[in-house]
Amino acid sequence: MKRTLALVLALLLICLVGCSTNPNGSGEIAKDTINLVNTAPIPDYDPLNWYITSQSTLFTNVYSTLADVVVNDDLTISCRPNLAKSWEQEDDLTWVFHLNENAVYTNGDKVTAEHVKTCFERHKTNPYTMSYVSMVDSIEVRDENTVVFHLAYAWPGIPNCWYMVAIYNVDLYDADKDAYIKNPVGSGPYTLTALDETAGTMTLTLKDNWWGENKPVVKTVNVRTITDPSTLVIALQKGEVDVGQLSGTNYSLVKDDPNLENKQTVSQVPVQLLLNKNTEPLNNDKLREAISYAIDYEAIRKVTCSGYVSNKDSTLVFATLEREIPSGVQGYEYNPEKARELVKESGLPVPVDVGEIIGGNNGSAEMIQQYLADVGISAKVTSYETNTFVQMLMGGQFGLGITSGSGGQSAFENLRNYYGTDQPYNFNKFSNPQVDEIIGKLQVEKDDAEIERLLTEALNIVASEHTNMNLGIPGQFVVFRKGWSIPPVWNGVDMIAVR
Repeated sequence: MKRTLALVLALLLICLVGCSTNPNGSGEIAKDTINLVNTAPIPDYDPLNWYITSQSTLFTNVYSTLADVVVNDDLTISCRPNLAKSWEQEDDLTWVFHLNENAVYTNGDKVTAEHVKTCFERHKTNPYTMSYVSMVDSIEVRDENTVVFHLAYAWPGIPNCWYMVAIYNVDLYDADKDAYIKNPVGSGPYTLTALDETAGTMTLTLKDNWWGENKPVVKTVNVRTITDPSTLVIALQKGEVDVGQLSGTNYSLVKDDPNLENKQTVSQVPVQLLLNKNTEPLNNDKLREAISYAIDYEAIRKVTCSGYVSNKDSTLVFATLEREIPSGVQGYEYNPEKARELVKESGLPVPVDVGEIIGGNNGSAEMIQQYLADVGISAKVTSYETNTFVQMLMGGQFGLGITSGSGGQSAFENLRNYYGTDQPYNFNKFSNPQVDEIIGKLQVEKDDAEIERLLTEALNIVASEHTNMNLGIPGQFVVFRKGWSIPPVWNGVDMIAVR
């Protein structure tokens, strides 16, 4: 995020007849209903396990968070109050949040500071989401509507970094978790009124008396899962769905469609090739270096992104909203002759069998397979069901893996997420004590020149270990039917801002 597994970033009933057009046949859009798309199945309905973008349409609208991250048209971001009507920093390590005293769950139960405390504490031991709250040392409840976070160390991104910490009714959750997660009782503006897991569809309905100050105008949100981008293009062109996110070739097919509008959205999450140096034969330094030279990064970007890449793009996995990658950082280059020499220097029998390449459903895995074969490295492309794939990544149970990154708003967050020892979204378990030491310094460093120097040092160490290669940061666009006003996307469509 910070997380891409992102996501993964991608967010509906199949029966859409009459949902989007006026029944008088005028062709005007009926703004009471909107049809959204998830580009991946929802792997888990437990709000405690919110770690992938396909969960966000459900979780951001049915549950509440302390604050929302809002994307502006100029692609800057800001914070909007949600459960917390205000907050202040008492000192570097103490943040006080004042809850909206009117906040209630669907059943009328009041949202309390104790609920917030419990939800956050559970994240600290949750392997999927512990990184969200790792900076929290302890939580204090001052009164029913006031919760205080005491940090173990300074964190520049609060409260922006907690946009995927859902606050749920812990009493009902604990009484029957399985029933609760499929029939959630949340404090968000919508309720889940229909769910078909097999079909990948759900319907959210706006509450008549939601307590929030910024109430959405759309009454019904239909969500449909479309995993194939070409199918999504057709659905948008036919008017079967109102909003979708596209990149690369698929975006080029619709960008000039007279019936559709589009906006560029935040794009800083790389598609990364992970080399797990904790597995054989990838624990061989020369072999990993050979792989870094074997890949034609520009060709992969042209095929998978069609030239639509973020201005944050590089060959090293690191991108942040606040700054560019330092100019003194060594990247990777395509040099197959050098790769062949390094394969020989590895001392491994040629062709070197590196096992499976998992992930990469945009064609990048097959391209990498061919590049590796050209320099004497054998690999097999294997596809896994989404949940199995996620489990393999989280457990480091792979040799070569392709996935989207976790994202992050600051340089410190990104360096920590991707390269900090034992961080849950550091999928290939990269670990280097010098990098960890620099991450600690960046937590408190305020001088811009020193931040730049520290980043350069850390990222050059990362590059020298050849474990994370950036295959491109796709330029992302939200595409929608004319008549709608849709904001740029951060973590699902912001229904409060939809008009």
